[in-house]
Amino acid sequence: MTSKPGKTLHRYRIVQNPKALGVVVTSSSSRTIKLSWWSYCEMESDDVMTEEDQGTITGVHLVNAYPPVLDGATTCYVWINAGAGGTAKVSAAIFAY
Repeated sequence: MTSKPGKTLHRYRIVQNPKALGVVVTSSSSRTIKLSWWSYCEMESDDVMTEEDQGTITGVHLVNAYPPVLDGATTCYVWINAGAGGTAKVSAAIFAY
């Protein structure tokens, strides 16, 4: 998914039975990319066990994040916001294994 020029990209993904999560954001602009992510993982349902994490990372051209995954999680929800300001476009993907 790619943002419109100068706009923040918002992305959301639900992952079933994840072992690992990864987020990649790229931009051909030399402006600094700001990636904010939030993840929420649960085991069977939110009554058993849950884990919530968040973070912010900056960089130029390429930014990677690896949100932690609760051992034995059956579902994780991942939200990201990424942008580089000006007229820069950013592209992002959320991966799961």
